[in-house]
Amino acid sequence: MSQVPIGGISCFWSNRKLLTAAGSSLPSHRKCVEPLTVNAQEGPTPSPGWFAKLGTLSILYIAVFLTRIGFGVILVLFPIYLPIPKTQSAFSGAVIAIYPLVEGVSALPVGAYVDRKGRRKVFVAGLGLIAILTLIIGLSNNLVLVGGAHGLEGLAAAMVTVASLTMITDLTVVTNRGVGMGGFDLANLAGYGVGIVLGFVFTGVFAADLGASFLVVSAILGVSAVAVFLILREPAHVSHERRSLREMYSSLTSDVAAILPVWFALTVVLGFYVFLPRIISRMGKADLSQSAPAILLVLVLLGAGAILFGRLSDKIGRTKTMAVGAVGEIGFLLVLPEIFGPLISIPPGTPWIDSYNMVGPIGIVAAILFFLGSALVPSILAFIGDKAAKESRGSAMGLYSLMLSAGIAAGLVLAGIADDLGGVQAVFYSAAIIFSGLSLTSGYLLYRNKQFENSASIASKAPNNPV
Repeated sequence: MSQVPIGGISCFWSNRKLLTAAGSSLPSHRKCVEPLTVNAQEGPTPSPGWFAKLGTLSILYIAVFLTRIGFGVILVLFPIYLPIPKTQSAFSGAVIAIYPLVEGVSALPVGAYVDRKGRRKVFVAGLGLIAILTLIIGLSNNLVLVGGAHGLEGLAAAMVTVASLTMITDLTVVTNRGVGMGGFDLANLAGYGVGIVLGFVFTGVFAADLGASFLVVSAILGVSAVAVFLILREPAHVSHERRSLREMYSSLTSDVAAILPVWFALTVVLGFYVFLPRIISRMGKADLSQSAPAILLVLVLLGAGAILFGRLSDKIGRTKTMAVGAVGEIGFLLVLPEIFGPLISIPPGTPWIDSYNMVGPIGIVAAILFFLGSALVPSILAFIGDKAAKESRGSAMGLYSLMLSAGIAAGLVLAGIADDLGGVQAVFYSAAIIFSGLSLTSGYLLYRNKQFENSASIASKAPNNPV
């Protein structure tokens, strides 16, 4: 049986036919279904079977879910916990932005380390570090202490995010990577939703001492870290020798570069969403426990959409699915100012039907657009995973995390400025403008790349007539 060498690794030709439908556009040297891990002493070893892979994926999803519960609680409590006057939204946004800034700075080195040293140890260390730093935040709301600990949580978040996404990429192939990334997004968003609900509950239960809320979160994260340490196993993957960051990222394709504007735009919008608790607090709506179930519902809806559209991207392609998501996201940002006020003003104990009547039919429109927007994340993540070389998957996900962090940081600052200048409408409409412009930029770059590829293909097929 013939084999194709790949940097000391071999892929059986019989495996290649599994990628014929969805992976025919990939270079031949990357059409290997089962990733192999090279051990200098033991030689190549095959990756585990699909049942083992599914078990590892389930552990990852559960760990991400529990971690995001903690982050969801922090998302609600942190703006209230900070000793900053409500009139200084821009300053509050800048303090909160320390976290994504540190995550962005550390993302590339973390990705390189994951490629060289492995995924599991980085993932577990990140979970443990988040638990410790959350404990420190709960002990005092001193602005310097809280800001510093929150910033270091950015490093821990980079470790968790990059390692988990790299492991998911290791455990999936082109024909199912979209749904795999959709599962990650579902765990991510469902965890945030549960955390937000708990955060609103904690604002009442621990009203006299919000620091106790962070201690509870720290305990949840600590238990999660210990459990993952005991049961998670390193997935099979390709390792390589130490290389510079420039060498690692020099192999990125023009398609990956073309997709970065829309990804950055989406993360900027995410930064605007992260700033919402500060806006709600400024509007005097500190007790939002009655809206928490609705928030949880829409986040679970978004996560379910990620599964569906992730699978759709496996079938029809990544860029087409991204286009669906972009239309939904822009539409949602345009209608959100109309439902934001009524949504956060629903009185406690209001039945669902009465809540719908308060929001109006536009709430259904917003829900549909929000659902369509869920197509963006899994298709973009799968796109990046498809284009990443096997030995540089951690580096590619580090680039993803860098853009995520930079976008959230920019979104937090811009949301604070927009809120100071024009209130809620200025926040969401400016987000829509930013997202629309950068999405069109990515669309143009991808179209240009496609035209170039077509021209190159025609030129390569032209007959070579002798003179």
